[in-house]
Formats: sequence, C-alpha cells, structure tokens
Amino acid sequence: MIINNCQLLQTSNGMNKFKLMIIFFVFLMVNGIIYQNFYRPQELAPIKASGNIVNIDMRIEKDKWTFVPPRVEVTVGDTVRLKIFNEDSYDHGWAMEAFGQNKRLFPRRDTEIEFVASKVGEFPFYCSVPCGEGHYLQTGLLIVKPAVVN
Repeated sequence: MIINNCQLLQTSNGMNKFKLMIIFFVFLMVNGIIYQNFYRPQELAPIKASGNIVNIDMRIEKDKWTFVPPRVEVTVGDTVRLKIFNEDSYDHGWAMEAFGQNKRLFPRRDTEIEFVASKVGEFPFYCSVPCGEGHYLQTGLLIVKPAVVN
C-alpha cells in the first residue's frame, strides 16, 4: 500500500503539523514576554551596561589558597574583565553565583572572565574546584557601588 507523503504531515483533524509547531512557538514567545514584563522579580532585571570597562588583574598565590586582591570594588553597570593567573601547579576555580560565573583556573595560566555588574551589593566569590587544605578559606568579595548621579 502506498501512502501519499502529504497524508503523513496531516494531523487527525487535518491541520498541518508545521502550522501546529508555529502556533506552539508563538504561544511560548508570548508567555515569555508576559513573564519578563509582569512576573520577573525586579532584582533579576539587569541594569544596562554603562560602557565603562574595569580591568582587574588577580592571581592565586602559590600554595596559599588566596585570591590577590581578595576585595574588588566596581560601580553598577560596569563591565568587569577579570584576568586571573593561577600560580599553583594544580587547578583552582573562580565562582560567583550572583552573576552566574564559574570558571576553572588551570595551573600557571591566565584565565579571563567577563560579566556586567548589574546589581548593587556585596557578592562573595570563591574557589569552585576542590584544591587542597585551604580550599574552603579561598574566598573574596566583589563590592558593587551605586552609580553616581550628576
């Protein structure tokens, strides 16, 4: 028995599956827009980047389980470009949950991390790769200050 290819693309009520997929996609898009505009928590809404780029050189001191500098200050809206050098012969990590960052830091190598500081506050960062006896003490703090209004 030979079946026409057009019959395979029809649903039981005669609607083309392609049209059904388009309707479903439009439905998802409309719901996403409604969520973004009416239901998304305000604190998650990103502040637009100011265009200011802050370059920060950081390093992990050999066998000391510390970030240098351990404290970094930026202004809300800044694009933060971290360049971290791992002096150790084993891996470390750099993670900050507030901005969704988590990078592996390979030994004796620079790693670059970039994000927009889109919220005001104090945000801890830490080593995200188990690395030895001082792992749980390997932390730091990012301070995001409010923008100065002229």
